[in-house]
Amino acid sequence: MKQTTRDNLIYLVVGLGLAALLAADAFCSDSHNLEMWMPSRLAFSAVAFMGVLAYMVAKETQKLKATVIQMVTCVLVACFIHAGIVLAFPQIFAKPFAAGLWVFIVLELFLLTRFLVRAILHIWRVAVS
Repeated sequence: MKQTTRDNLIYLVVGLGLAALLAADAFCSDSHNLEMWMPSRLAFSAVAFMGVLAYMVAKETQKLKATVIQMVTCVLVACFIHAGIVLAFPQIFAKPFAAGLWVFIVLELFLLTRFLVRAILHIWRVAVS
C-alpha cells in the first residue's frame, strides 16, 4: 500500500470517528433534553495546536529519516512540552486568537519543531551507539 493511500485512510478513519462521536452526542443530548457538550476555549485551542504541533514534528522527523520509534518519541516529548506551556500560560490560550497567542504558537512551533527534534534525534543516536 502506498504511503499516501495509507495516510488518506487514516485521515478518513479519524474524521469518521469524530463525526460519529459528534452525532452520538447530538442524538443523546436531544433525546434527554440536554445541551450538547462543548469544550472550553482553553481545551479547544490546546488540543488544536497540539495536533498541528504533532503533525509538524512528525513531518520534520520524516525529513531527517528517523525511525518510527524516534518519531513517536519526538511527538510525545513535543506534546508533553506543549501541555506544560499551556498549563503555565492558561490566560493566553483561553483568550480568542489574540496577538499574544500567535506569538507563543509561532515561537513554540518553530522552537519545538526545529531544535527539539534535532536534539532528541542526536541524543537518541548517541545513546544507541
